[in-house]
Amino acid sequence: MKLFGLLATVALFLSGAGVAAATDLYPWRNNAAPFNFLFGNHIDTHQQTRQTNDRSLFGFFYIQFTGVVTKDLYRLATHVDCTATTSDCTVGWKLNGKPIRAKFLYQVDDDHPVFLVTRADIPQPGAFSHFHWLESMPTVGAVADGYLLQLTAVDKFCFIHHGAESATSTRTCRGNGGVNVDPGTDIATHLNIVTSAPPGM
Repeated sequence: MKLFGLLATVALFLSGAGVAAATDLYPWRNNAAPFNFLFGNHIDTHQQTRQTNDRSLFGFFYIQFTGVVTKDLYRLATHVDCTATTSDCTVGWKLNGKPIRAKFLYQVDDDHPVFLVTRADIPQPGAFSHFHWLESMPTVGAVADGYLLQLTAVDKFCFIHHGAESATSTRTCRGNGGVNVDPGTDIATHLNIVTSAPPGM
């Protein structure tokens, strides 16, 4: 019985340690090798990935915690320029990517630009929900080379893409305009693909 108690205590400690260290998976190293794949645009300030032999991507997507904890007890996080000396970036998601081409349809305000993808190009199995282009932002109607990304959250946090500085602890994550993120598959925070569009788009 004592052995069972000891094993249970060790298991509890290890599971707790894993949660505490979840966001320390891979420190920010300014896209140094081997995680030195670059998209050639702003995403490179908060991603570190490597390209595999089949041109797939594996790596990490970074956030910075703001210090605010929402009313529903989620630590507030956002993307920042991790190359800045004042940044304190940590891994928010593991990232997998598959090369595809997609057509830029439109963008509303500060939300992610929306891309049209061919349904058969979406990798299976998986939860690939964010297309990110290579090099310059394409013009509306143009087809761009890029990667379809799958995000797996490694921590619990409230993600706000823009305007995180206005968030307060007196409101819930949703009330602050954020998205609740829990460890595991995440398609909500960066979803920006559709598989059909009205004629003429």
